Amino acid sequence: MAVLAIMTAWHEKMFQNSQFTQKITSLTILLAVLLGIVASFMNFQARHINWQIWEQNKSEFFFDDTPLFTTMDAGYFLGIAGYLKSGRTVNEYQSLRSFPRNQYHPNSTDETQSSPPLLASTIAYFSEDSSPQSLLTTGNKIIPYTAIITAIAIIIAFGVTGYWLEASVAAAGGGLSIAYYWRSSIGRIDTDQLNLGFMYFMFAMVMCAGRAKDIKWGLFFTTIAGLVANLFMAWYGKPELIIMAAFSLFWLTLVITRDPRRIFGFFAIFIVLSGVKIFNPFNSLYLSTELTNNNFIFASVLSTVTEVSQISFSEILYRMTGSVTLSVFCLIGMVLWAVRHPVMAVAYGPLAGFALFTIVLGNRALFYSAPFFWFGGAYISILMLRIVTYKFMSLKTQSSSFTQIFVTLGSALACCTFLIFIWATGPVNQIAKPSVPIPIIKALSELKTIAVDEKSVVATWWDYGYASMLMNGLPTFSDPGLHGLEVNYFVADALLSSNPVYAADTLRFLARGGLNSLEAEVENRTDLTQIMIDNRDKPAPVIYLMLTDQMTGWIPSISKIGRWDIDLGAPILAKGHKTGQNLVYNFLNCADSKMPGLIKCNDSAVDLRKGKIDGKYVLDLVVEAHGGRLIGSKRFNDAELNMIQIMKDRNGKAAKVALLHEELFYSSFNQMFHLGRFDTKNFKLVYDDYPHTRIFKLLPAPR
Repeated sequence: MAVLAIMTAWHEKMFQNSQFTQKITSLTILLAVLLGIVASFMNFQARHINWQIWEQNKSEFFFDDTPLFTTMDAGYFLGIAGYLKSGRTVNEYQSLRSFPRNQYHPNSTDETQSSPPLLASTIAYFSEDSSPQSLLTTGNKIIPYTAIITAIAIIIAFGVTGYWLEASVAAAGGGLSIAYYWRSSIGRIDTDQLNLGFMYFMFAMVMCAGRAKDIKWGLFFTTIAGLVANLFMAWYGKPELIIMAAFSLFWLTLVITRDPRRIFGFFAIFIVLSGVKIFNPFNSLYLSTELTNNNFIFASVLSTVTEVSQISFSEILYRMTGSVTLSVFCLIGMVLWAVRHPVMAVAYGPLAGFALFTIVLGNRALFYSAPFFWFGGAYISILMLRIVTYKFMSLKTQSSSFTQIFVTLGSALACCTFLIFIWATGPVNQIAKPSVPIPIIKALSELKTIAVDEKSVVATWWDYGYASMLMNGLPTFSDPGLHGLEVNYFVADALLSSNPVYAADTLRFLARGGLNSLEAEVENRTDLTQIMIDNRDKPAPVIYLMLTDQMTGWIPSISKIGRWDIDLGAPILAKGHKTGQNLVYNFLNCADSKMPGLIKCNDSAVDLRKGKIDGKYVLDLVVEAHGGRLIGSKRFNDAELNMIQIMKDRNGKAAKVALLHEELFYSSFNQMFHLGRFDTKNFKLVYDDYPHTRIFKLLPAPR
């Protein structure tokens, strides 16, 4: 403590200077309020313009009169909201997930009901009814207003540190940064639209609690911080974020008050009010490279999710402000502010340092740092302006009050310039496409009338899980929130299998409960396959398998999950592939030549008569399909691994040409979806909207 006191005294002596310290006056507050209103309106207007563009282009963003969404997680909150609006419970909705593991039993003696996410409850409250149209309209129209709340929270967070003018720049820049805007624009019906606001306001209250001179005020702000944390948990449910704020409160009270009553008392009050339970921070899917169940080792699905992937430092800087150079300038400002206010800098460290958490959380956490970058840019700009102004005024021997007014007006003008720049360069008119295209949404909606069987389940890739449940109310095997289940492996394994009977057996195995239905542990994959075959005739719910063209682009991820040795916990490499290489549709840019049978693809000469590419024999087979139906093929050399697949529309035009590995060519997905070849004893085509979607009904296992 003595050493800390000496360092603090030196720091105050070093920086107790009007050139470094912003004096708060009535003029400062007035200008800050005006700038804050402008920053908040900018955040609102950006989303409002976004919505107007959607309404003007309904063919791209609406299914009939129903607006769509730009995140796969939207269906989760909307689905629960629909259940709440219709008088049902969260438990009943959860029973649709991970079928049949979570089946809901109305007569169950367990009366424990899960609490709905706050976002779902909010949508249910404002929605007119439980229809997808009403839910999606409400969910989208809420977004501009949550943007205002977020902006105000950011302004308060920096304002309580004494920098009210710079706070408006942080709110505008953070809200319209590339890192955050795409996670809070129209269609992004997810917790991110208020996560930033909750986080910054919670830390603002912690800052007030830690710096309060009167213990009563400190207790008041601690209580507010704890209640906000509790609300944040109901909204997002990530205790790690609450613990960060708790340690910031501990740090502030330790360094500033040095009062044990405040240090431990405020910390305890905050933790109790927040409702955070004890948890193991290392027990996270984000830190797991594999999953285990029943002696088997499965690949982690998170390794295929784009938003949890790590990105370069230069990309981090770009997403903060839209310019690497500007971000470096802002970063310097952040460092200078931290040197000037080391105690507050440590307390706000988690907010400024979230960009570094990409090592663990991937790029999804970047947006938490965006306001701090813009604050740093405003801080260093105003700091330079103040230094120059004071030096100039000292030569003119002007009064200190006049100098202060001049500096305040100049600072406000600098912030105005920043706001104009942010609006002019921000991504306001850039639009994210719906995460599920309209034809697929239509197919999911049609399933409601197709699946007339009382007990049925939808089998498809996990990305569609929430959207499917929202549009048709049918249970699914997996969804975007079930990354920790082995189900995704079995679905991928079935899609990639060249044996349609095996694919059908695998899906029926899942419908009967998968690994959880086994009476005893299985020693190896061979024994598990035999169990699937032996249980082939056992009763199973009706399964509807949905395949889409969007899944064509997801094949690398599906391959990474499904091409896996669950006995050894290692990838299964396709013949000729190297470690880390997955199956993929390599689409080629091709043009006909003057000679029949010769085409030019990606600057390479392809001879469809002899199976050559650039004069080398590399092709095993060339096939052509019209409207998803195989119409012809030509074999060259069985020893080769490459296939060329020419896919045309129903009229034989608009060709897409893909080069693919033989294992992908013979996969159930490729054969059933792109070539229309399937085992009629096990599958029945019940919905055909190729090239967008095909839905198959699994028939009872043939005897």
